[in-house]
Amino acid sequence: MAISITGKMNKAANKFQAGESLGFGVRLGVKFYNRETKAQEWTNYEAVIFAKQGAQADFYESALVAGAVIEVSGSGGQIKTFNGNNGPVNSIAILDAKLGYVGASDQPSEQNQQPQQQAAQQNFDGDIPF
Repeated sequence: MAISITGKMNKAANKFQAGESLGFGVRLGVKFYNRETKAQEWTNYEAVIFAKQGAQADFYESALVAGAVIEVSGSGGQIKTFNGNNGPVNSIAILDAKLGYVGASDQPSEQNQQPQQQAAQQNFDGDIPF
């Protein structure tokens, strides 16, 4: 079953070397109202996107920053659990992740100091550990 998530990045992507390519670890959160607990809660998502050295990796590095709105899709999801500051945190890892839509961040980059038009987005105010 395929999965596709659009959200706002709370933190910049975690970049790492992966053979001849670069990997970019991203985390997204989608806020929802839980009718059982009667509270606003988050579903956390994580994905790793790979890019070849050069223009593609340079684009990912400049685009996958805090405040950017991105769409990530993949072939499925896997539940992962890690220990956060307040106990266990569950996350859905997007498998075989591909980057789709990339929107401007709220903060102007060094290359573009003009105000940027905000894309339609879901609010992401949660504190997801990275």
